[in-house]
Amino acid sequence: MTVSGIDHVNILTDDLEKSASFYETVLGLTRSENPAIASGVAGYWMRDVTGAPIVHLIDRGTVSGRYDAYRPGELTNALHHVALRCAGFAAMCARLDELGCAYRVNDLSHINIMQINLRDPNAVNLELNFADT
Repeated sequence: MTVSGIDHVNILTDDLEKSASFYETVLGLTRSENPAIASGVAGYWMRDVTGAPIVHLIDRGTVSGRYDAYRPGELTNALHHVALRCAGFAAMCARLDELGCAYRVNDLSHINIMQINLRDPNAVNLELNFADT
């Protein structure tokens, strides 16, 4: 077996619409229905420009008992951040400024990467990596 990359990240939320809106507005992902809706689980797949699922949002309250011990918005325990490969550093900084989103830039130009660090509405740390700057 070999690992070739991350398939998707699953994020629990108590405010599904706010979370989906964040990923649409800030990162430009597109929401699509979650196939689990048929079993009563509310959520969305947030897809990239190729249609690949990147973030799986789940409304924690619609999954009876399964995620009761998890509290979106609190510290994320061992998970420190999710890193996404991105393009368009300057455009992303401009978008974040326009939206009034707090973020921090890490200049790693010595290894040809610029990073933007921000947090989603569920306190998930996001690291956006840009090698195209």
